[in-house]
Amino acid sequence: MLVVLFVLINLICLLVNGELYSALAGMEALLDTQKVLIHTLDVYIETTERKLQKIKKLRNDLVHLQNASRGNFQDFVSNPINAFVLIKKLTVDWDDARIIMSCVPMTEVTAGHVIFPDQEDLSGAAKALLRVQQTYSLETEALSEGKILGAPNGLPLSADDCLEMGRQAFQAGFYDSAISWLDLAQKKHFQNDSDIRNSSEIHTYLIMSKHQKETNDFVQLASNLLQLGFMSVYQSNSPLGGLLQKAASKNVFVGHTNMFDEATYRQLCQSSMHTISASYSSSLKCRFLSHHPYLLLQPVKEEELWIEPKISLFYDIISDTEINIMKALALPALKRAEVAEYNAGLGHRVSDTRVTKIAWLREMDHPLIPRMYRRIEAITGLSSSSAEPFQMANYGLGGHFHLHMDVLVLTHLKRKNLIDCRQPDTETYFGPEMGNRVATWLTYMSDVNGGGATVFPRLNITVWPKKGSALFWYNVKSNGVGDILTLHGACPVVTGSKWVTNVWFHERGQEFRLKCGIHPESSLQQMHLFKKS
Repeated sequence: MLVVLFVLINLICLLVNGELYSALAGMEALLDTQKVLIHTLDVYIETTERKLQKIKKLRNDLVHLQNASRGNFQDFVSNPINAFVLIKKLTVDWDDARIIMSCVPMTEVTAGHVIFPDQEDLSGAAKALLRVQQTYSLETEALSEGKILGAPNGLPLSADDCLEMGRQAFQAGFYDSAISWLDLAQKKHFQNDSDIRNSSEIHTYLIMSKHQKETNDFVQLASNLLQLGFMSVYQSNSPLGGLLQKAASKNVFVGHTNMFDEATYRQLCQSSMHTISASYSSSLKCRFLSHHPYLLLQPVKEEELWIEPKISLFYDIISDTEINIMKALALPALKRAEVAEYNAGLGHRVSDTRVTKIAWLREMDHPLIPRMYRRIEAITGLSSSSAEPFQMANYGLGGHFHLHMDVLVLTHLKRKNLIDCRQPDTETYFGPEMGNRVATWLTYMSDVNGGGATVFPRLNITVWPKKGSALFWYNVKSNGVGDILTLHGACPVVTGSKWVTNVWFHERGQEFRLKCGIHPESSLQQMHLFKKS
């Protein structure tokens, strides 16, 4: 374009004082002008057509999305691949189109009646897909074709979609995934070079990802050495000791979890069946409970999953009608869950270790809530006098809660351990007058199309959500110390939505309802004897 302008300026300077029509020689100079204008118009047409092609492609993509989601939009967006594609179209791709169309009136769009996702939504959708991919060991190429854990095929991803996934993975610190997505973006780009916004970004992010991966690999190796007992090397003044200290400063520890817990967590999330040994399973029982007058006419079905600590699964605890009431109460109040951490005092923050929305239901909110407390009291033998409100939780795209314990242990928090989300009036529930969380009651309020299991890596237990069932366990030992065997996590939801409700029972009020074992390290036991029906 600069050359064209230079030629035009020179022609104008040469002819500015001439009457071109009066001499043939002057007219011949216009041939050069004509050539320059033709070239200028060609460049403009080519540039405009490229821009128009981008607009047309976005329009066609949105029409395709609209047609694909017709019928059941909720099912469509419950697939994390589809959700990512939709959000990317309405953020990154629309932003590009809006710049091209800046001179076009867009009253309908700018009137404020149209809702657009933002960059935080895009990042969340990408992280959800990355989380599912990492936890369930899914191939990048299969995901790019819309295939995800047996669910109906999602939308295929373009080279530009793969580039965006690589960029998001890099920014989230998932360098292995970033390299995988960027390599695929490059491959798809070679097959269709028009299907990407900026091909140079692929090479830029690939170089940065490979560099960061090398650094990250060393940090992880150093972390593993520390966990395997190389503390003497860590404390030494040797070069390796210095490197290990630097690695530790990267905060590679997550409380009381270790590399074995992380690996077991992923394996259990992928498991389709219980992984408890046959010899131990033979000691577990299934029974009908009718030890309380409340249960005489309708005994409760219990399946033992572990004996010490006690972990049991109860079936048909809540009806569909009751579930719908509790969900309706919770929906207007749902907000992003927080986790608690200790940093010069007890604090709370939003964290990617827990991705869900929660709401709290108290006895005064509906007559059903006190009835639910009485029902759980009858089954567990515990008092709800110091129980927390019902915590309703809805897990959506890639929703999960990474490995954690439900007890509040400040010695662990000082090591950056994240515990459960913020409670209402935290001091009331965690003060010395209430004591710690003795037990957890977790009710599954929906079936889940894919993923969403609750796993205990120290016990090799996987529990899949079954609507109407409830999981129960003790969090502490007889001496009141948190039981590390209850370390657990909620696996990412792959497709669909997951609803649960939690109730945590505290120590106060349980003095005559629980009995301690003979040894301080033994598990708690209920005072009443179970009756078989």
